[in-house]
Amino acid sequence: MKQFLALFPRSIRFGCGSFSLLEKEGVPGSRVMIVTGGSSMKKNGYIGAAAKALKKHGKDVFTYDRVKPELPADNVDEAAAFAAKNRVDSFIGMGGGSAIDCAKAVSGIYKGSKKSRDYLDGKAGIKGRKAFFAAIPSTAGTGSEVTKNAVLTYPEKNNKLSIRGDCLVPDAVIADPEITASMPREITAYSGMDALSHAVESYFSVSANEYTRQLSALSCRLIMENLEAAFENGRDLKARENMLLASVTAGLAFSTAGLGAVHGIGHAVGAVSGLGHGLVNAILLPYVIDFNSAAVRPLLKRLENEAGGKIADRIRRMNKKFGIPARLSLARPGLNEKSGLVIESLSYSGSMAYNPVKMDRKKAEKLLMEAL
Repeated sequence: MKQFLALFPRSIRFGCGSFSLLEKEGVPGSRVMIVTGGSSMKKNGYIGAAAKALKKHGKDVFTYDRVKPELPADNVDEAAAFAAKNRVDSFIGMGGGSAIDCAKAVSGIYKGSKKSRDYLDGKAGIKGRKAFFAAIPSTAGTGSEVTKNAVLTYPEKNNKLSIRGDCLVPDAVIADPEITASMPREITAYSGMDALSHAVESYFSVSANEYTRQLSALSCRLIMENLEAAFENGRDLKARENMLLASVTAGLAFSTAGLGAVHGIGHAVGAVSGLGHGLVNAILLPYVIDFNSAAVRPLLKRLENEAGGKIADRIRRMNKKFGIPARLSLARPGLNEKSGLVIESLSYSGSMAYNPVKMDRKKAEKLLMEAL
């Protein structure tokens, strides 16, 4: 087996009711910043409850609730300025992947003089210990609550890139399925398919190993068995619990193994089209599985035995049930005309480098045109 490095949060509190244990985390410092998108978490009382628990322990609490979907780089810079102004010393990201990624990125850069683009361009790096950071996800999909990277949209490059560093792995995670029960059906589907893309791509990654494949296979099986139930009945807490476990498990897998062409192409598609990450991944995933199938045939058969059936066919059936179109251009009319911009924006390092079929412009263009 190849050498590998696995990074874990210091603590993961998982299960229904675990949100109430926030105060047991012993959040350090005296000035805590809650980072959120300002919608469902606030409406359902979780932001207020977190602030109350922190204030009970003598913390000053500052809430930044302007995180935008698909997290633009400027959004991170604004949040970092807010943190610096208020002399924050601990962070809690509450919400979907964008909120958690924003808090994660800010915790690593807010004390420095560099902007987020400096890190994305490789002109600066995350060094040394960052501020304390806890993640409380409201969706079951991104896995950001257990990873070391924050994904940002870089508009000038028509792509999504990551700020990353080993010290950005969250110190604490509170994964409470009851929080995810407030997700609308559409977000349940998109985030669930995002988690599935993490499970499948990390399974076939060229950097995968038996440790990560066990996690990936477990996540894939949990999603296949529970996503439709969670979609049909948002209050099905058993399905919600299994989906959140799948999200966390897939996050642990891909944080070590890497991903593949779904994310390598999908990040550029999302940046150019404005389509949500989970939706793009759901559409691309069966095309990429078919594209890679000859190169991973024994592994594919093994995963399908564990997950219970032909994965690409099952994904297409689930997408149809969830109202997810079969092609990208059906989700965003006119995207065909921007295919050249997508191709020009692709990077062949990062996620693309882990794809089991070595990718180049010709192969990426073939894949994209099939999915359009």
